[in-house]
Amino acid sequence: MKKSAEMPDKPDTPSLADWLETPSLEIAGGLVGIPCSLYRGATSKGPVFLASDLPSDENFRNRIILAALNPEHPGQIDGVGGAETLSNKVIIVSKSQRPEADVDYTFLQITPHSTRIDGFGNSVNMGTSVGPFAVENGLVTASSDETEVRIFAVNSQMNYTSKVKTPQGAVTYEGDTAIDGVAGTSAPVLVTYRPPFGNLVGALFPTGHRLDVVNGVPITVVDAGGTVCIVFRADSFGRTGYESKKELDADEALAAQIEPIRQEAGRLIGLEDFANNTSPGSIMIAPPQEKGSIASRKLATHPGSPARCHAAYSGSGAVCLTMASVLSGTVASEIATLNPAGHKIDFCIEHPSGFMTLSVDKENSDTEESVSGISIVRTSRKLFGGRVYVPLQKL
Repeated sequence: MKKSAEMPDKPDTPSLADWLETPSLEIAGGLVGIPCSLYRGATSKGPVFLASDLPSDENFRNRIILAALNPEHPGQIDGVGGAETLSNKVIIVSKSQRPEADVDYTFLQITPHSTRIDGFGNSVNMGTSVGPFAVENGLVTASSDETEVRIFAVNSQMNYTSKVKTPQGAVTYEGDTAIDGVAGTSAPVLVTYRPPFGNLVGALFPTGHRLDVVNGVPITVVDAGGTVCIVFRADSFGRTGYESKKELDADEALAAQIEPIRQEAGRLIGLEDFANNTSPGSIMIAPPQEKGSIASRKLATHPGSPARCHAAYSGSGAVCLTMASVLSGTVASEIATLNPAGHKIDFCIEHPSGFMTLSVDKENSDTEESVSGISIVRTSRKLFGGRVYVPLQKL
């Protein structure tokens, strides 16, 4: 399980000269060009690399990633990052050696205005790009009009599937599927997670309870979808839960209220590196206002920093919230509105940009309830393919 870290001054191994012998690299004019594609993955954006084009040493690899995105530069004008959390995500893909997977993928979250790289969990949204990238780069052979790509997420050690539209044996991005937070329509990508859940810290509800009280605030801690989140009611902090992103981003008092609870929840499940780790994430909820099952805002907080509200909604956070809502005894299940049709539940989250719907397969018996699958439809688009160039002097 990867942890986030501030980058060291210089990598020890392997040597720069060794890596520069990689056949796929292009070296000229003091720059090294690395094969790369820029993708929109749902409501996120970032570069996608083949693992074979990067060093195997993590420290050296991360130095290259930072040189490409340049998060410390104001506005990231001198890099391919977008000065926002949602556009500072990196995907690294390789052919899998596991019989149950076609490809392995590593996710890295870069924090703007710092050298912080968080490799703890996954991004369901950005991970939507893995399937199309794998097919287009020959890691998976397209089959008929739709190709299922079996993916192993390295950070969280979990498997999931991604169904990609491949008419005539090639990926298409053209389609009529719309998702809130992205203008226009694209081809759908169906992402499905199945048990076991709790891959990051050992259990779906890793504190051992579906409801805990921390500093007087009822919370539920969930490990699902490749992330760990705390779920809490907005009215526990005197908020409505219907605030806009702009309002929440300016609410410094809210971040100060949430952070001690986030840190204590993290300690309960064995997480300690809060200065460099975005986990556990924060999910604020309220009863639905419109047609949804629940209203929610996904927040990112760090010590000493204001909260940052997701402009739409985190895909991995949505999996966490959905799990907490459809299973009884949690903070979310108390206020969520569910309309099950047999074993199927369509769970709709109201977020700042609109709605996100997930499909849940739920099993009930006389003694227990469980989720056997959870799916979400997202879209992806390749924005460019070619090389990203980084200065040799930064390596």
